[in-house]
Amino acid sequence: MTCIFVAGMHRSGTSCLTGIMQNMGIELGEVFTENKHNKKGNRENARITKTNDILLRLAGGSWNNPTQVREWNDAARTERDSIIADIKGDMTEFWGFKDPRALFSLEFWLEAEPDMKFIGTYRHPYKTALSLQVRDNTPIDKGMQIWKAYNSKLLEALETHQFDLVDFDMPQKDYLDDAIAKLIKLGVNRDKANAARSFFDASLRNQTDVPIEHIKLPSDVIDIYAALNSYFDAHKVN
Repeated sequence: MTCIFVAGMHRSGTSCLTGIMQNMGIELGEVFTENKHNKKGNRENARITKTNDILLRLAGGSWNNPTQVREWNDAARTERDSIIADIKGDMTEFWGFKDPRALFSLEFWLEAEPDMKFIGTYRHPYKTALSLQVRDNTPIDKGMQIWKAYNSKLLEALETHQFDLVDFDMPQKDYLDDAIAKLIKLGVNRDKANAARSFFDASLRNQTDVPIEHIKLPSDVIDIYAALNSYFDAHKVN
């Protein structure tokens, strides 16, 4: 079985992309299908997020103050391998997972799945920060710094592993066409494209109509966002 990791920041379309992926037949194991702030669920496996939280905490970080995970012990390896075995137990061609925290513990997961495939997602920094503020009262400035931390790691992963990226801010049809085409490029079943489209619910994509023209982003955030846009433009699927 081939693993596909959905790489991206919180509140940037990772849940939507993972749900689309699941509807195309990729096994996720037991995931949340409904949450308070996501009516279709964040599609995260609780054991994976708990493992990543522990690794971040041991490295001196947290989900909203992330730091690179460089060390792990045998207990973490045992839990990781058990999680993967449980998901693979359903024996589909692909299995996958989504947890933004895994951008900081990627080497830990690659140790078990060295042939892992990737697909990434990103969103405008202000819309992401605003979504964090609505969800848990994160100040906008803090949200921007969280965006910077995660998307810096996303850029590093893109440069190292050269995978496709989707823009969550695209119009609905364009977004779905692009995301599905890039999943098919990974080898996912194209016959389930219609099922994949049915997962998307425009009413759940918050901050869509928020005006951003007047927003002044920090210069370092602008640079990262510009780099992501440039990468996206350079890797369009024809």
